[in-house]
Amino acid sequence: MRPLIIGDIVVPVPVIQAGMGVQVAKSALAAAAGRAGAVGCISSVGIGSLTGSLVNYLNESNKKLAEEIRLARQLAPRGVLAVNIMVALSNYDEIVKVCVDEKVDIIISGAGLPLSLPGCTAGSPVKLIPVISSGRAMAVILKTWHRRYQRMPDAVIVEGPLNGGHLGFTYAQLAAPETVAIALLLADVRAVLAPFEAEYGKRVPVLGAENVSTVEDVHAMLAMGFDGVQIGTRFFCTEEAGIHSDVKRYYAKATSQDIVVISSPVGMPVRVLRNRLVERLLAGEKIPFGCPFRCLRACDAKAAKFCIAEALTKTLFGDIDNALMMSGCGIGKVNNILPAEEFLAPLTKLVR
Repeated sequence: MRPLIIGDIVVPVPVIQAGMGVQVAKSALAAAAGRAGAVGCISSVGIGSLTGSLVNYLNESNKKLAEEIRLARQLAPRGVLAVNIMVALSNYDEIVKVCVDEKVDIIISGAGLPLSLPGCTAGSPVKLIPVISSGRAMAVILKTWHRRYQRMPDAVIVEGPLNGGHLGFTYAQLAAPETVAIALLLADVRAVLAPFEAEYGKRVPVLGAENVSTVEDVHAMLAMGFDGVQIGTRFFCTEEAGIHSDVKRYYAKATSQDIVVISSPVGMPVRVLRNRLVERLLAGEKIPFGCPFRCLRACDAKAAKFCIAEALTKTLFGDIDNALMMSGCGIGKVNNILPAEEFLAPLTKLVR
């Protein structure tokens, strides 16, 4: 297994631990992945305390993210550290500034097209990795970054139709995933990248993200032609994940039959595990909520069927009936809870 090269950063294990919010991926998980030689990633979504966020969401988010970045550095001084920032966040620019100020290695940005990201990080050595699900999205980012900033992405993450969480596909595409299979997406993205790579004189690594829950899945994705992988679902069932142990056990018992796609308040399909909350939403019920945070730009609180921030917060406290538990299609291969470094250990041994 060869290392992942992102600019001047060498990642021994070609794996990015996905930035999973709310508070799933914090310093403990990111540091564990970093110590194992992979890229550890902190999610910036809902990172503050509940009480602090209710008082001042912006300040609390900034303060807690900076604290988590510093703690991750202490726990894994040599690890490669990333932060995942959703474009849909209302405090996107502020969170990017925290990452620049704290000198994180990588910013990963999706759930929208991060067209302004290079401008927000101008003068910083931070590496930029957009998350996309089509060659068309890749083309928009490349053309915009080239025109405005004379800048290329340092790497790209391609999320396929079997991925977990928010999905950049139509419901018709998700019903026929073979029409947008990740191998096809890789070919499209590579074709779009080629002329820009030729102009800038550098190759951009592309990482695959979907249905990667085992070491064998990693090898299969690399054999397909990807330079590395992003893994999310497997890390929910790690000792370092920030969710309640009852929720981890729920994940570990789940199978592919427990997965369903629903509509998110951010206007995208989202793949989750079936539970009482999801059944209520599928039945057309509107779950009453207030909107104390205003955390998402794209969320229409008056029209939304539920508050995604509130539902994700329930995973922290073990409220399985009312929690929103995002999951990829590989959940059936995740049946135990273990340290993150133990999962990554077989890959660490293969690095050459």
